[in-house]
Amino acid sequence: MRQRIFEDGNGNLCGEYPHDPAVGFVRSKRGLRRRLVLADERQTLTDSDAMALALKRYASKEAEIRDRQFANDAKQRAEQQRLKNLSFADAAGQWMAMVEQTARPKTILVYRQTIRLYLEHVGDHPLREFGRSQNEVFAQALTRVISHRSGKPISIATQHMHLRHLGGFIRWAYDNELYSKVIRIKKPKVPVQEMEVFSMDQLTVLKRFLADNVDQALPGRDLVNAKNLYRAFMLATNCLLRVGAIAHLPLANIDIAAGVVKIRDVPELGWKNKGGKWPNKPINANLADFLADDLANRSPAERWFLDDGSGNTWYSDYSHVSRAMGKACRNAGLPDGVKPFHWGMRAALITWLLNNGETPQKVQQLADHSDIQTTMRYYNTREAQQRDAVDRLPVF
Repeated sequence: MRQRIFEDGNGNLCGEYPHDPAVGFVRSKRGLRRRLVLADERQTLTDSDAMALALKRYASKEAEIRDRQFANDAKQRAEQQRLKNLSFADAAGQWMAMVEQTARPKTILVYRQTIRLYLEHVGDHPLREFGRSQNEVFAQALTRVISHRSGKPISIATQHMHLRHLGGFIRWAYDNELYSKVIRIKKPKVPVQEMEVFSMDQLTVLKRFLADNVDQALPGRDLVNAKNLYRAFMLATNCLLRVGAIAHLPLANIDIAAGVVKIRDVPELGWKNKGGKWPNKPINANLADFLADDLANRSPAERWFLDDGSGNTWYSDYSHVSRAMGKACRNAGLPDGVKPFHWGMRAALITWLLNNGETPQKVQQLADHSDIQTTMRYYNTREAQQRDAVDRLPVF
């Protein structure tokens, strides 16, 4: 390789080196430049001695650059070999470490379950070997997985969820250059289920039932349960909040003067709002009257909207809030099998707003949907069209 030694504008003797010694100099691309003999040092040397010193230092610096490049090349080869042999389990571990920084604890548990089921039924293998066959083996295995809760095979919707999570992991691996191709995960077709929601009359019945329970409850846990169910109902039907946001709402985040309920992550309880959002939900007049009366009669020790009376959350696992409301719905004579907060209240009111002329954009903001298509799923056009058609049938 030829040497390039030149004098810069300040009188220093400098050397130029290729970025990659194995390739050499590249036309139209300036190489690495290093000072070899400074101008002050040259003044103490003859021109020939200065050039000899520059040549000596050039060779030393050239060897240093070459050694560093070879070390980098070896490191890259080792990394490529590591990635080539990276196991599915190790890659999944990296993915979970990333997920745990942003996802809610409940979501993390489900993702871990997906990886655990995959490793149990497909086994560990180099990530690069993942393909359609492993996808199909996992999909088939999921049809035989038994739910611990029901003792029956998990539903198609749950199978679909695990395969969706697998697809998310593979996309992450591709984006992070751990996997070399994009693959569309094959999933079972989920039956389209008609959304069953409570009517406004049924919600009125439920509200009256919950209010009567408060009036009739005995002091102690019975009264705490009755009040918290009524509180949850009021927030769900006036702000369209999800049950997780209701169950983890600190009293300090209710600002009646400003007319908002602040939805924030609650690190103390390990809870994060869906989608990483921190919305402020407006308080309407009906909710403001309820909250003013409710807050005025709280114990000073209470900290949570759904409090056990002593400054602790009503339930440590907020899924129990849904179960308690589901039981109340059944006792009130409402249809069984309807998720009380998700479909029974939240979806019912989203549907009512859309069917009664509210703009989809406003409903989307109130419901905290990232995509307006999610909002429009609640507008049951199929039912509406059937209703129009059946009303036109002749009378015999």
